[in-house]
Amino acid sequence: MTVTHEGGIAKHYALLAAGALGASTFNQAAAMPAKWKRTWAGYGARVADQVGFAASEELLRFALLRVVPAHGPAMRCNGARAGRPFWPRVGRALSCGVVNTLVVRETNGARRPNVPLLGAIVGASALSLTWRPERENASKGMAFVFTRIGVVTGGTAMSGAYGAYNESSRVTGREN
Repeated sequence: MTVTHEGGIAKHYALLAAGALGASTFNQAAAMPAKWKRTWAGYGARVADQVGFAASEELLRFALLRVVPAHGPAMRCNGARAGRPFWPRVGRALSCGVVNTLVVRETNGARRPNVPLLGAIVGASALSLTWRPERENASKGMAFVFTRIGVVTGGTAMSGAYGAYNESSRVTGREN
């Protein structure tokens, strides 16, 4: 398994747990899904949903990486380096985040879809529908799955953009 966070696997799973608790707390405040009441039991169901999704996604990604290994990012983010004007740097970091979420590079240099990441997000989103109340209504279930796919993929791309922006600052020792 490839862990991209500094600090290795312990930091990766600590961030994953913090994200699950943060999402659960947001969903509790927003009463999503409405069928899970705003009680401790409802909060527990929301935490279990987020942890179940995270565990499913990690396991699917691990399995898919064994079948379809990724050999490197599709795009170098040199344009996000420190010393460039702010907006072009942010734009380059955003494009790197999106491209490197959706595409990976093969050992021969060819690009292909990031099957391990995208497959894990789609699979875990569909799997999480098995324990959520949206499963009782086909249109709500599909809306939930597509929304979760969009939110998780977008969040992953933004995390990649943040990493590209910060990586260039860390390399040069400059903040902007």
